[in-house]
Amino acid sequence: MKYTLLIINLFIINIFSLNLPKNLRKETFEEPILKMSEIEYTSNNNIIEIKSNHIITQIKWTKKDNYKYNYLLGVFEGSNDPSFSDSVPIAMIKEQGNLNEVNYIDVNIPTVYKYIRYIPPNKNNSDISPIKLYGELQSGLNLNDKKDFQVTNLPLVSIHTDNSVFPTNKDQEINCRVTITNEGKIEINSQATIKIRGKSTSNGSDKKPYRIKFNEQQKILGLSGSYKKWVLIANFYDKSLMRNALAFKISEIMQFEYTPRCKPVDVILNGDYRGNYFLCDHIDIGKNRINIDKMEKTDINEPNLSGGYFLEVDGGGSFYGYTNLKTDRGIQWKINYPKDDEIVSEQINYITAKFNKFENEIYNGIFDSIDLDSYSKFFLVEEFCGDPDAVWSSLYFIKKRNDDKFYFGPVWDFDLGFDNDQRLTPTNDKPQFAFNYGASAGTMMDFTKTLIGHKTVMEHIQKTWEKLSGMGLNQNILMQFIEQTKAEIQESSDLNYMKWDNYKKEKNPWGWDWGDMGGFGRIQENFEDAVNRLKDYVMKRFNSLGNLINSAVSSAH
Repeated sequence: MKYTLLIINLFIINIFSLNLPKNLRKETFEEPILKMSEIEYTSNNNIIEIKSNHIITQIKWTKKDNYKYNYLLGVFEGSNDPSFSDSVPIAMIKEQGNLNEVNYIDVNIPTVYKYIRYIPPNKNNSDISPIKLYGELQSGLNLNDKKDFQVTNLPLVSIHTDNSVFPTNKDQEINCRVTITNEGKIEINSQATIKIRGKSTSNGSDKKPYRIKFNEQQKILGLSGSYKKWVLIANFYDKSLMRNALAFKISEIMQFEYTPRCKPVDVILNGDYRGNYFLCDHIDIGKNRINIDKMEKTDINEPNLSGGYFLEVDGGGSFYGYTNLKTDRGIQWKINYPKDDEIVSEQINYITAKFNKFENEIYNGIFDSIDLDSYSKFFLVEEFCGDPDAVWSSLYFIKKRNDDKFYFGPVWDFDLGFDNDQRLTPTNDKPQFAFNYGASAGTMMDFTKTLIGHKTVMEHIQKTWEKLSGMGLNQNILMQFIEQTKAEIQESSDLNYMKWDNYKKEKNPWGWDWGDMGGFGRIQENFEDAVNRLKDYVMKRFNSLGNLINSAVSSAH
């Protein structure tokens, strides 16, 4: 194998103030004798133009100081446009390297790129010059063993926004290009928009959760059909990085009508490595998501007026700056579908009256408006996972067309479950169901106590719980899922905590201490400990929840 050497003495500047290069000097590769010629580059950009058909196979860089965060997770990108409008990551610095020495990164990409740039980690101005690039001529090269770059074994989601602007709030929707690389091939390379989503994580952490909306429908990583909207869950407060995925696995075993699908991925945003995320369905209306009839503004008479509606019990309205509805007895809730700009007053009045009727029936021991099968499953997922927000937010339910019952699900948002919030931890030692220890969306906690206080409801929950072992919900299945997920995301978790280094105890936006503390003031120091404590919780939860259910049946009336 013959290598061609390109030596670049280059001082790195902040890529986030990128301007297009005005004066580029040219470097020419010649075979078989290497001839070095002068390279021109702008004095305020780290852009290199290569004038030959060479595929880069190795990058050499120089470490100038011992501060690891100046180098770890720095990204090299390739492009065939000087504006880098089509850029993709081609390599990353994953090791600290040796001080004042040349360090090596092997590159195995199949594509010739005309322009190369280096993006320092954490928006710093670290200098890694001199850089040396080695390459092979494309002609005659066997590309079968070449692969598009991925940070780890996981799929890579690389996002480039217009002018490299980072989203800073949930109202800011930015145009971007999304590239998804899986199993060594770029599967998606499409225009989209990106915005911050979520509640506590979006407000309280630097690792933001995002919603992506493609310009055209996309089928991604074998998930739920072709859709425009997808979400990237950050799992910042969950040191195991897998609580949401585990809750979705439990929902899947329980055979909910719809369970959100997700895949672990690595995310790079504007050349900045953001860590391990889970790419998931956006909770939305659709055949392979929440499958209810779509509403039109003209649907103001029955039967069309009767549905479908996608609703949520949510106590965060005043806290997060939006207005919720209230039932006659004080439950805070909102209508997620039809959307605010699509729903008409007749529809609001109809579903409000139906929800008030449902609420009053439960207080009077009437169950005509509730689907007990879906509610029993929903209650059991929330309780098994020990969700402290079970009656506060993300309590989703639907009303179908030509059907008077309310159906519960899908389940969502479990990063504070499984003993990850001091309000509830240790869950398995609590004498009451988990929902009693968290916040309540108005009177939703009282409503839930009333609902499960009826023997008819509690016996239905008990029978559902007893059936679940035959449906595959057991310790062995869940331990196997945790171990498989751990192995799958191990390398990504290592890089994630190079980026965020948030094993130490932190405070959430409201000033409470939370995180993997075990409720005893101890601080989880690594991914391994967090996963082990998650496993310990799950092993104990079968027995503790079973005892709570049996006790509740005995005391129900």
